[in-house]
Amino acid sequence: MHKPMVQNNPHTTNSAVPRFVSVIIRTEEIILTIFLTSLILLACYQIGLRWFTSGGLFWIDPLLRYLVLWSGLLGAVLATARDNHISLDAVSYLLPSRVKQWLRLLTLCFCVLVSIFLFRATLLFFKSEIEFGGSGLFGLSTWVWNLIFPIAFFLILFHFVIEVIGTMQNLISLTRPDKQ
Repeated sequence: MHKPMVQNNPHTTNSAVPRFVSVIIRTEEIILTIFLTSLILLACYQIGLRWFTSGGLFWIDPLLRYLVLWSGLLGAVLATARDNHISLDAVSYLLPSRVKQWLRLLTLCFCVLVSIFLFRATLLFFKSEIEFGGSGLFGLSTWVWNLIFPIAFFLILFHFVIEVIGTMQNLISLTRPDKQ
């Protein structure tokens, strides 16, 4: 069974915070697994219906679009949690370890700032969906189907903040003199 990356993170200790983060990551993994499994099964079912009955269920295609959206955003959340997202690393291999840590902290702080703006934008989008959105799939309001946007960007922000805290703890531990 796959273990969340937080357990391999050097910043973690035996406190409640890393356990809480591990539970969140594990929950994200389970939800993503459910979505991807549903996506594959429904797509195969729809293909089978089209092959053998020359038709299909009208609600499966829109549901598959929403499952792709939700799965993609949850995948981005997990990539952020695992520090496995797209990054440009042109010069860090040339830098000393201490400078790399400071550069990482600066980069993570920038990511937190961008994530705050993106989260705010999703809240504005979500507010307008509640106000002006219509009826969507299965008679649910469209805001229900778009709820993943603020959830995903909040979780991305959360994971970046956790990484900033861990990186700061690491930098502080590097600056303390050894007590022997």
